[in-house]
Amino acid sequence: LFNTLNNIYSLVYKKSEDAPEAVMKLSSIMRYMLYDATAEKVPLEKEVEYLLSFIELQNLRLKQKDFVEMNIQGEMAGRNIAPMLLIPFVENAFKHGSRSVKNPGIVIHLFIEPEQVHFEVTSFLRKNELAQVDKAGGVGLSNTMRRLHLIYPDKHHLDIIRGEDTFTIKLIIEDQK
Repeated sequence: LFNTLNNIYSLVYKKSEDAPEAVMKLSSIMRYMLYDATAEKVPLEKEVEYLLSFIELQNLRLKQKDFVEMNIQGEMAGRNIAPMLLIPFVENAFKHGSRSVKNPGIVIHLFIEPEQVHFEVTSFLRKNELAQVDKAGGVGLSNTMRRLHLIYPDKHHLDIIRGEDTFTIKLIIEDQK
């Protein structure tokens, strides 16, 4: 939140045309966090809207229009998910991802099947970033893993793949109707 406010301050200070849009995206994010995310489950469409607002806000900050590629396949209507469950994976991709790779620097796939939801995020890491990710202990990832175990016991599968220059998470959540 504070990083986002600082980024918006910078846009306003520079009298950027992007400042009003950034404020609206932040407003949308805060509305979701305050009102929708307090429920046990939310419609998958709302969670995806939240992710898209977050991504758009980050893109304004990065000034790389095609930095994130997001693909959505399948029918979201009638599907529910625990709120704020997917965002830590996307936040980590922005936090640890390299800005100096060809676009896209972050690739996100959401695939909805009748009995499962698949979510995958891949980012290209900055040189030596993998060691820093491991050293930091991944508090966001460990908290998300704990939430998955509490909310979806025996109904999820999470793979974390640390490649030579990529970091990928693959999450499968079963039976999300």
